Amino acid sequence: MSGGVTETTFVGRHAETEQVTRLVRRARLVTLTGPGGVGKTRLAHRVAEMIGAETPGGFRIVDLSSLTDPHELPRVVAAALGPAPDDESLPPVPEALAARLDPRGSLLVLDTCEHLAEPVARLTVALLGAAPRLRVLVTSRRPLGPPGEHVYPVPPMRTEDAVALLRDRAAIAPAPASFPAPGLDPDPGSGQDQGTGPGSSQGTGSTPDPDPDPDGLAALCERLDRIPLAVELAAVRLRAASPAFSPALLARSLDDRYAVLTGGGGPVRHQSMRAAMGRSHELCGPVERLLWARLSVFPAGFDLEAAERVCAGGPLPTGAVLDALTGLADQSLVRREEHPAGARLRMLDTVREFGAEWLLRLGETGDLRGRHRDHYLRLAGRCAAEWPERQAEWAGRMRAERHNLRAALDLCLADPARSRAGAALAGSLWFLWICCGLPDEGRHCLDAALRMHAEPGPERFRVLWARSWVALRQGDPQTAGRLLDLLRAEDREGHATGHALQIEGLVALVRREFARAARLLGRAADGRATGDAEGPGGPGGRGGGMSPEPPACHALAALSLLAAGRVGEAAETLARDRRPRDDPGGEWSHAQTEYALAWIERIGNRGRTAARHARTALAGAWRLGDPLLTAACLELVAWTATTPPGAAGKAEAEAAGGRVAAGLLGAARAARDSQGARAAGWPVDAMIRRWAEAEAVRVLGGAGFDTRFTEGMAFDLAFAVDYALGEKNP
Repeated sequence: MSGGVTETTFVGRHAETEQVTRLVRRARLVTLTGPGGVGKTRLAHRVAEMIGAETPGGFRIVDLSSLTDPHELPRVVAAALGPAPDDESLPPVPEALAARLDPRGSLLVLDTCEHLAEPVARLTVALLGAAPRLRVLVTSRRPLGPPGEHVYPVPPMRTEDAVALLRDRAAIAPAPASFPAPGLDPDPGSGQDQGTGPGSSQGTGSTPDPDPDPDGLAALCERLDRIPLAVELAAVRLRAASPAFSPALLARSLDDRYAVLTGGGGPVRHQSMRAAMGRSHELCGPVERLLWARLSVFPAGFDLEAAERVCAGGPLPTGAVLDALTGLADQSLVRREEHPAGARLRMLDTVREFGAEWLLRLGETGDLRGRHRDHYLRLAGRCAAEWPERQAEWAGRMRAERHNLRAALDLCLADPARSRAGAALAGSLWFLWICCGLPDEGRHCLDAALRMHAEPGPERFRVLWARSWVALRQGDPQTAGRLLDLLRAEDREGHATGHALQIEGLVALVRREFARAARLLGRAADGRATGDAEGPGGPGGRGGGMSPEPPACHALAALSLLAAGRVGEAAETLARDRRPRDDPGGEWSHAQTEYALAWIERIGNRGRTAARHARTALAGAWRLGDPLLTAACLELVAWTATTPPGAAGKAEAEAAGGRVAAGLLGAARAARDSQGARAAGWPVDAMIRRWAEAEAVRVLGGAGFDTRFTEGMAFDLAFAVDYALGEKNP
């Protein structure tokens, strides 16, 4: 047997084709699920060709998209199987249909079954029972549900496949390959001491990486959610538009994607994205449609708690939200994703924007946005109150919620009456901007809060403090100093004196005024600065007040003393830190403390103890998601892996330590590069980096160091951390 296949070329989907082909070979009933336009039919046809070529009876494809009467289902399937026997006048029963199949084996593809899921499931089970060598491949927006069904959710295309599809359908020539010149360093430079090692080629120059998306096709495909139908409809627009119409212009017009993505051929459901989504909308029940509309206020992922608190109300009580969510998930409109912070749900932008149109028609847009804002203000308040004791947990959760928090902040700052709440929110999330690798987003949010909330007070003071620290993390002490002056000018009653001292100390640290930095940070750490108001400092706290002690001051003061060569004073400073080191909270400050302890032990030639502290610091930085502290800790572990000159030890052990150090230094360099040219560590990081490089080069030689360093730059950061912690080997 054979069946018709699509006329256009099949592009990409190599991994998915291989996976589904293996699944069909192993299982007798496989259902491809996914939202409209994701490419279920094309993938099924492709797999049918692969399986049909090795199956005695070949394959048959039954298109059920236009069938509305379930009683006609057997006749439609029978027609696809070939002419009926002369004596068959009644509707064919499964046994009669099975008799038309090749007894040596066949593949039956039932395409577009979501509107007939139950009758298709019954017929499929009966056919599989009557024809032992039959295999069935189904496409449906939701699973059929019978026992033995293997469900394969079809994902959006990979970016490179989506770009290839867009080029093919729009007849866009491939971009020429571009490669950096050999021997040149890809690091754009940060303006800080990069600590190049002797004999190393990493400091010989730099060249910017070629633009990975020079014609904007990848960005356009991402805006289209990499949905094949959307990509093909965009190609129609690109072909029909004037030569001056670029993919970038089309991407900007996708704020109204349902008006833009039209003009396709084929079945009606594929002639526009609105038709594809409209079909899914028709298949949902009233409560599911209402929830779909209300979920559109989430700009990205969300959890069940948020869905219940924001979307429940009226005909959708809280207890019904989970069932409605399950229904939307069954229709492939909501996806479940595993996240370190817990299970999360999300809709593709294409699905979300269709819901947003319906929410506007229902007249609930303003109310739902307000509920969304208030939920995330409450969540930020809880986070600020619990942050000292549950840092790793809250860091992961709030990083996952950052798009929702940004939407809540934008809504607050758009309303002058809520600008204070917006400033409190932006300031309370300081740890996201400083500790969790989001300084660019923090700069944007904090600058917006400063523009919209000009009234001096605890909320604005916290924003000024956080914005100053972000500037320092990005290697901009001039901006930090200007904001510090503004903070002191506005804080006439001294509510933020300790925080101001901390920023002044950090500015001195960045400028390598180590003794002055230690003195200022020590004053901030020991509470000799008075006037800071008590309070958790969040939107739900007591007036958004400043905490009595800025974070990590003891550790940063100790690091400044170490950089100044005052090791004994650094140890005394750490001893004054009253927080127990085995406390599970305070992980970010503890990671900084462990960093300083590792330095002290390494200077004292206590290598094993130094390595233990360095790994503890690295584990804490990694748990919190601080990329710059993680990179610094990788360099610290590299330093502790080397053997000081003149120390006893075998040459093999020295060489092994040198190889570990060089690889970790390369991984750390790649991690810093990924944060962009503006990201900068503290000068103490550069000191550790230089010492680690010098030791590794001494052991390996310049060429050996360069080879291993280059290998390390190719490490995935997670792998590099596992390697440094002794859990993986390259």
